[in-house]
Amino acid sequence: MRPPENKRLFQQYERLLEGKLRRARPKLFQALEQFANIRPDKEGWTHFRKHWPDFFPVEEYERALQGLKPSILDYSYWLNQIWMGGESDPYLRILLGIETAPESEHEVTPEESWIVGLASIPASFDADWDEGVFTYEGACDFQKALYLLFRESWRARVCGKCSAKFIARRAAQKYCSTDCSERMQRELKQQWWAEHGEAWRKRRNISQRKGKGRQNGAHKTR
Repeated sequence: MRPPENKRLFQQYERLLEGKLRRARPKLFQALEQFANIRPDKEGWTHFRKHWPDFFPVEEYERALQGLKPSILDYSYWLNQIWMGGESDPYLRILLGIETAPESEHEVTPEESWIVGLASIPASFDADWDEGVFTYEGACDFQKALYLLFRESWRARVCGKCSAKFIARRAAQKYCSTDCSERMQRELKQQWWAEHGEAWRKRRNISQRKGKGRQNGAHKTR
């Protein structure tokens, strides 16, 4: 059993990590959204690295841009599979740095051969027997962002208008931006008018004629 003084220090450390993650979440989620929609070519990676130089370790960026293996070059593909609700085993554990990708195709089944050559960035994690919890600390901003999203996976959405992947701020959010939401509302209104507009106008005209008829009848009675 951990001594009381060590236990308190450990709990303080945990709270410190959680506090840092919560404060950094907006920035981490913004970067993860952009990475989820990254162009898979060299220009796309160069542009992303320029804006988010600390999202991955420098050496991993270099290997990806040079096309070397193992690398993070396929991270966006496997993140997309997880985001879209596809198979996450063992890709999620590898991306989080909890598990190491195999170095040889002889170590995996033919179905898992895709993970050979996938970079492994070891994260820090521990099991606390006294508290009954696992602690995790990502080795880079990508892992920290993915860990936060993993804890609230319902936030991983696909925009109903432009099909971009985004992280929802609220449960009812269906679109990645106000622009997409407004454009979709306009299109739905146009579609409704195209399908029902003529019938609505006919009903309105009939109602207006009936209203005028009642008014004329009232004038005659007087």
